[in-house]
Amino acid sequence: MTSRWNKALAALLVAASVLTGCATIPSSSGVHQGPDIQNLLSNDYLYYSPSGPLKGQSQADILAGFLNASTGPQNDYGVARQYLAPSFRTTWSPNQLVYIQRGGQKTTLGTDGVATVSIGVSAVVDSLGHYSNRAPGSSVKLHFKMIQVNGQWRISEAPNAVVMIRPVFEVIFHSYEVYFFDHSYSYLIPDLRWFPARASTATRLVAAMLAGPSPVIKGAVAPILPANTSLAIDSVTVDKTTAVVNLTPQALQASRLAKQRFKAQLTATLTQLRGVSSVEIQIDSAIQKISDFVPASTSSGAFAPVVLSANSLQQLIGPSGSRLANAQTWIKLFGVRDFAVTSDETSIALVGKAGVYTARLDQPETPPLLVDTRKNLISPRYDRRGQLWLIGTDGKVQIVPQTGKSVWITVPWLAKHVLKAVALSPEGARMAAVVADADGTLRLMVSSVNRNQLGIVTGFGAPVELSYGVGKPNAIEWSGTSGILVLADVSGVQSNLTLLTIGGDPREVGTLDHAVDLMVSDDGTNIYVLDDQNRLMQYRGYTWSQLDQQVTAAHMVN
Repeated sequence: MTSRWNKALAALLVAASVLTGCATIPSSSGVHQGPDIQNLLSNDYLYYSPSGPLKGQSQADILAGFLNASTGPQNDYGVARQYLAPSFRTTWSPNQLVYIQRGGQKTTLGTDGVATVSIGVSAVVDSLGHYSNRAPGSSVKLHFKMIQVNGQWRISEAPNAVVMIRPVFEVIFHSYEVYFFDHSYSYLIPDLRWFPARASTATRLVAAMLAGPSPVIKGAVAPILPANTSLAIDSVTVDKTTAVVNLTPQALQASRLAKQRFKAQLTATLTQLRGVSSVEIQIDSAIQKISDFVPASTSSGAFAPVVLSANSLQQLIGPSGSRLANAQTWIKLFGVRDFAVTSDETSIALVGKAGVYTARLDQPETPPLLVDTRKNLISPRYDRRGQLWLIGTDGKVQIVPQTGKSVWITVPWLAKHVLKAVALSPEGARMAAVVADADGTLRLMVSSVNRNQLGIVTGFGAPVELSYGVGKPNAIEWSGTSGILVLADVSGVQSNLTLLTIGGDPREVGTLDHAVDLMVSDDGTNIYVLDDQNRLMQYRGYTWSQLDQQVTAAHMVN
């Protein structure tokens, strides 16, 4: 490495430490582009500024210089292209793959201008921004070919990829949520992607949206525009604070309502970018007058749990006058040990000695109804539609709507596992589950929840396994729209709390002893844990504070 590269890398490492050294639980419901990152990367000159090739450099120097320069994306990797032969310069496509390097690299030079670079790989990002972790020990071999051009060595063949060490990646790239509608066209489902934070980011976000969702949510997502709709010009421009998206004529076939929904998707996606506050859609360069469409909110509004203690339910922190007091008689009558309640406090599920009862808190004169007597149920929960999920450890699910008949359905991929814990995403389109294999191995899986236009569950997508680190997970909850908090026992006494990002890397949040259950507010900023001594603890600034004791069960409203 040249001294210039060392200085540039040092600057990037300092920037990375500034960005990551004070990490906390996300303070908003989405994973958005924050002002610090945007200010740091708003101009291309703030990237690492690589140097071009020098006269008379050897094959090894040219290859090393090219690999260094390919971490500078400004001007479409203009400096890196100087290392390429003219015939290859315009065809090299560095946005196809990003390899995040783990460990060192080994270069092998042949006598015929062929070179191989072997690197360890911790993760890969593809052209549409999908981030994929790689198992420890994973590696890749990159093949190059060099020729002489006017007496100077240049690269005539190279992979359509770039290589970055993680600190450089964390400065140059940032996560964005690309949004899609569920089949009821009520809720927006986030799909996390990674792109360089630069002027072309808007274009890449829209291209990713038009290309479709990631496999993990594909079954839960509804199409909006006609097939083969694309950008009319390969650019999304920003006029003052308005992002202008110009679509091909296929979009003319979309209905008025479909255009409104697509505008809502675009708005949610592009307003993550600094300076963008609105969206204008053009079709074949003609401005479209499209009314706004407002998706349903996925927020419950709760920031503290409801607790079951001394045969009564109470909102731990919240306004007085709650309907929860209407359940007190039922709690004593049925010997209730667990519960779930809707965010509007109209419906409640009570787990008693005989099974699960449902009742209306706004109609206390109507007696509860016994709806499930199975003994293998995990803790009940409501989704945002007010549907009660009763899930057995065998993967058989009863979904009880507030009105109408129950739906019974089986999660196919749970057939060979035992379900230990489950969590539904805020919009109810994704399910995270901790499962045990036949040999006792615990896995964390995420799959789509597929629904019809009425919001009724019709099936589940193929699962994707997430790496949660060490320990034995005993509780999980969604944190924000793309994060999952995992409470895992690591020693029989101590538990780790880890934040996983779907399409990103895990991050340890904290540790505590004797933890058995977990509660998280919608935006992920408020974290609570119940320990085996029935104490309710809150996470505050890297420490735990006791909020209540003698708590039988505690849950956030759903």
